[in-house]
Amino acid sequence: ILGLFAEVDTSLALIAEGFLQIVTVVAAFGVLIGVLNLLIFVHLRRLLEGKRGALYSFALLLSAILIIGVYSADRSELWTGDLAGEQLSPRLYQVTQTTIESAIAGLVLFSLVYGAFRLMRRQVKWDYLLFLSAMVIALVGWLPLDGLEAFADLRDWLLRIPVTGGIRGLLIGVGLGSVVVGIRVLLAQERFYQRRP
Repeated sequence: ILGLFAEVDTSLALIAEGFLQIVTVVAAFGVLIGVLNLLIFVHLRRLLEGKRGALYSFALLLSAILIIGVYSADRSELWTGDLAGEQLSPRLYQVTQTTIESAIAGLVLFSLVYGAFRLMRRQVKWDYLLFLSAMVIALVGWLPLDGLEAFADLRDWLLRIPVTGGIRGLLIGVGLGSVVVGIRVLLAQERFYQRRP
């Protein structure tokens, strides 16, 4: 951490950069070992032994092989015809990410609307109305229609000011709670790892 605040090309900055490179290599090696462990020792074994979930393991292994093949073809520039000079890996990643984001956005929309419906069905309170109005402003502000710029501006203000304040408060609370629990463990006042009679 001290190396991040050091001047460029000083000994402290060079030591920090060396440690950062070592950590990067170790982390990449750990990820590679973890992926190979999952692919070979978990999913390939499940597929060969015909255990429950073998179809899902087959789909995962097939998609992993296809992704490695597409990436290798991108690196060696094997594409011909209309795809000559193109890279399909970023396009494949973008299509997958867009599909997943759309599905999650639909689930969030459904959850918000269903939650507002359940709240308003019980009784109408001012905090329920505040939630409902914030939800409507946020959802209408995302619509790409003409004439709704005021909702988009209000949505941006909501996300920039009150929501950011709430997130900061949550992060401060999590940080303080972690510090307090860490101090209690170090002082041996919190013995959650022992059996209690």
